[in-house]
Amino acid sequence: MANIMVNEACNLQCPYCFAEEFVNKSSKEMTLEDFRKALDFVLGDGSDRQVGIIGGEPLLYTHINEAMRMALSDRRSQYVMIYTNAVELERLEPEILDAKKYRMLVNCNSPEDMGERAFEKMRKNLLYFQRDHFGDGRFRLSVNIYKPDFDYSYVIPLVQEMGFDVIRLSISVPQKGELGGKSPLQYFHDMKLVAMRFVCDMIRCGVITGFDCNFLPGCVLTEEERDSVMAAKEVFYSALSRRYSEEFWQRSIVCEIFNCSPVIDILPDLRAIRCFGLSEYTKRDIRDFHSITALRNHYINTVDRYALNLWSSEECKDCYMREYGECSGGCLLFKAKQLFAGASNTV
Repeated sequence: MANIMVNEACNLQCPYCFAEEFVNKSSKEMTLEDFRKALDFVLGDGSDRQVGIIGGEPLLYTHINEAMRMALSDRRSQYVMIYTNAVELERLEPEILDAKKYRMLVNCNSPEDMGERAFEKMRKNLLYFQRDHFGDGRFRLSVNIYKPDFDYSYVIPLVQEMGFDVIRLSISVPQKGELGGKSPLQYFHDMKLVAMRFVCDMIRCGVITGFDCNFLPGCVLTEEERDSVMAAKEVFYSALSRRYSEEFWQRSIVCEIFNCSPVIDILPDLRAIRCFGLSEYTKRDIRDFHSITALRNHYINTVDRYALNLWSSEECKDCYMREYGECSGGCLLFKAKQLFAGASNTV
């Protein structure tokens, strides 16, 4: 998976922002020439056919229509996904919204966090896309839970109104991984109740929850909890097999993979990072690598393999899933200080 970060400006100030190092720090944007270079890098060796467009808020990018047309018309791309809050969706030209390759993952914050006016505009824009641009099945909501008492009640009317069958959930990791003295597993235990309530409420709405990379480690769930949601999963898979069945959308209800892999995010200056969680430490210029596979392997060899031998929670020390590389014990950000002790701004 690879994303192109076209700008740093954003129209919101999310309290959990995972791109905090960059967002609204400057007006820096990617030139169209560099966007073409980034696009060629992402699609060049055939290992990636999905292109992600991120920011900041990418809809604020000066050249967003030109960049989207470039990505959508590229024969090497299968899907072009824009990660957006959809408040400024009208900035995209109708031909782009109509494109079969076009996909949209909408960061769905609460009215409290984004403001009532922005929330209502987002909602109307999504209905407009669904109704006037045949958007059904081409966009999803993404919800970021960032505190144990997170109120997600605003999501339920939206999924019912728009008829979703899949929604994405992320357990947001605090900026810089600071947990106030708690271990990562303690943090995920604290977040488990609200996350499982969300999953169960989505089941009642006929919706499957797919977890983003910030998921609950497997040991956080009891055997009974896991068995109950896995049983529900089988029922849902059967019932929804004929709807939106393309592989592009994750269908998991609970995460069945507990180890992350590199997500390449290409910054406006053509430096890449392994992911936003490790952005402070992993900046590399894509022009130093002959392909995206070579860059991905670089991160695997210099970051991921070393991370397998580290643990950020004492309970993970003797865990066989960690030893066999099946679980990272939560976001690698929690291991950053150990991984990059004494390192400069690059791996």
